[in-house]
Amino acid sequence: MLICPRSVANAIQFIWLTIAIDAVMMVASYDGSDANVDALIFNGTMLLLYALVTAKISAGRNWARRAYALLVAMELALVAAFGLSDASELEVLVTYLTLPLELWILIQLFRGEADTWFKAVSAARFK
Repeated sequence: MLICPRSVANAIQFIWLTIAIDAVMMVASYDGSDANVDALIFNGTMLLLYALVTAKISAGRNWARRAYALLVAMELALVAAFGLSDASELEVLVTYLTLPLELWILIQLFRGEADTWFKAVSAARFK
């Protein structure tokens, strides 16, 4: 079994932290309205997708770290395109705190030692 580098292990822990923060924010913003139910379903689905990708990153799947990068890029694009004018002050604060954290996570997942580990895991799977 190949040992996961510390940078990847830290990144995974912080991804789980961002998922937990998003889950708390999702529950806190739920008000029971029909529009809010749709948002709750969408956000819950996205959290499940993030959790699946995170579990696969933990298993050393290279496609998963690329999928995570794509999810973060889409998140940044949505914030840039639509802004945060409809968000509460708390949601804006959380967004401004988690986006830089997600960028740091990406750096950790694509560092040299992480790249070497993902390639080694992939090679070991196909032996």
